[in-house]
Amino acid sequence: MKYLFCIGFLFVFSACGTEDKKIPDNVMQVDKMKLVMWDLLQAGNYATIQKEKDTSIKQLNTAYMVQVLQLYKISKDDFFKSFDYYQTHPELNKILFDSINAYSQRKRGDLYKGDLHKKVE
Repeated sequence: MKYLFCIGFLFVFSACGTEDKKIPDNVMQVDKMKLVMWDLLQAGNYATIQKEKDTSIKQLNTAYMVQVLQLYKISKDDFFKSFDYYQTHPELNKILFDSINAYSQRKRGDLYKGDLHKKVE
């Protein structure tokens, strides 16, 4: 009876384990999504600074977002499909945001070293 309980417990425990980390082909992989998200965040920050300087600017965030998506050759729908996928998969979302955080730390280190234009991925 003990063995049956242990086998049952292991079966249930393994079923409740980590979710599958395989990302579908129609969703951007973490490495690309990280770069897109980073550039969108930077564009949003830049737009905020520009709006503070000139209050007549209305749609700067949207314009910069479109430019970033064009840079990566992805559509708005594709981006939001990927973004929604990560939002509905918390474990993958954590990996994505940890990756963005690590990327930002490397960029900050490059800034302090004076090597801002170094390619970091």
